[in-house]
Amino acid sequence: MGGKKKPTISQLVKREAREKEQVEKKGKGKGKAAEEAVKKVVATVPAELYDQITKDIKGMDYVTTYIISSKYGLKMGAATRVLNDLVRKGELVLVSKGRRMNVYAPVERARKLGLI
Repeated sequence: MGGKKKPTISQLVKREAREKEQVEKKGKGKGKAAEEAVKKVVATVPAELYDQITKDIKGMDYVTTYIISSKYGLKMGAATRVLNDLVRKGELVLVSKGRRMNVYAPVERARKLGLI
């Protein structure tokens, strides 16, 4: 029913420090540190990917943060920043704004639909 209690943050930090010391004593610390550095995700979007997103968006009927995030493997925050930047540049138009989701449309598509 209740189960085992979760460790506190300070207990987790101490446990990680102990495990790190043990790995370093064995001589495998260098390899593990390199693996951890590779796993970290950078929130910025490379220029090539940004250009690809810009090209692909022009052919879409509508765009949401989730579509960009899932199609290009970005985090939702990074996808939101990309879309907001494209709105500022004038390549996208905000069609519908909600509490959880915003819907954007390319400028040409919005003109055809009479949204602009």
